Amino acid sequence: MDDAYQDIGRLYLALLSPERERGDRLGDDAMNRWMLDVPPGASILDACCGVGNDVLALHRGIPAVGNAGPWNAFGSDFSESLLRVARTRTAACGLPADRFRRSSFADLAGIADWHRRFDVVLAAHAIYTAPDGIDEGSYDDYLRASLHGMKAVLRTGGHLLTNIRDWAAAEARGFPPTIVENRHGGEIFRCRYHWQPGRTPGSLHAATLAFECRDSGERALSTLRFVGRSADEMAGMFREAGFRIVGREATGADGDPFITFMLQSVS
Repeated sequence: MDDAYQDIGRLYLALLSPERERGDRLGDDAMNRWMLDVPPGASILDACCGVGNDVLALHRGIPAVGNAGPWNAFGSDFSESLLRVARTRTAACGLPADRFRRSSFADLAGIADWHRRFDVVLAAHAIYTAPDGIDEGSYDDYLRASLHGMKAVLRTGGHLLTNIRDWAAAEARGFPPTIVENRHGGEIFRCRYHWQPGRTPGSLHAATLAFECRDSGERALSTLRFVGRSADEMAGMFREAGFRIVGREATGADGDPFITFMLQSVS
């Protein structure tokens, strides 16, 4: 699999509000609320941690939401370039570098010292992403392997919090361009999603992300691929993988809708 964020560098800040960059809150509103019920000191893995902002929020106890926790936070991601940023920026807050591992979702099953270690695993804004070589015909097998990997690091009875795009809503809206803009350190960072939708909501979709810093003139492009599955289709996959659905909630902004699940490992 290729690292879609290899050349993005600090332009990734375009996708993070100042609150999220500081580690004050998680990026999914339902997950913020659900984490309030997790006892302090529990072991939590962000399995698609990116530059570490949600790991930092977990380590700090999500201050903007209600100062739950703090929790014993870990992170994994397929992108080594993002992990380098994550290790550096969280070190100042007391998180050692070995809290982070490079891993796909599926390969988590091979990390022996993480086996059945975590009370909660988070996989926000990533499970519907299709790596190179995965298309609509092979996505379900990829998802099965990914769920197996995340389940392997969860203790029995632990919870997986994950979300998907609402693809039917995206199609109904015609996949309009999405623009995200955030200010950090006096600079304005912007990312524009330009969609190349598939023929149906369940098809392979692509989005070209154009990153820029308006002040420095830095620019970068990244193309992400996605496979659409409905919430009911995903629910069936979760049950097949040995999870019980505890919660399901519409989340995201009006123009960028998501569906978030709380799943419990039951076998």
